[in-house]
Amino acid sequence: MWLRDSEQRRTTIEAQARSDGLRLLRTINDTQAHGQEGARADPTRAAHEAGLDVGSERYQDAMAYLIEQAALLGDENTAFDVGDQHPHGYAAYHFTRRALKLLEG
Repeated sequence: MWLRDSEQRRTTIEAQARSDGLRLLRTINDTQAHGQEGARADPTRAAHEAGLDVGSERYQDAMAYLIEQAALLGDENTAFDVGDQHPHGYAAYHFTRRALKLLEG
């Protein structure tokens, strides 16, 4: 029973991360990328409008989903020590072709 609850919780967290990630990605596209592959994106600027608190577990999970899906690619010129504000070590990202595909559904 515990394993089933654990699996259900993980599935719920993954579904939430996907939903939050896509909402964040849509906000980034609407306010920053405007459908342009390679556009520079600052997810922290879009987070509030997407209903996410920067540094929260939901924000971090959403970002992890977008990076795992290759929707956002870290801008190597903005790499720095990892902290709460930027859990993946970049201040800026690039909006990718994969981001556009995810938004198309």
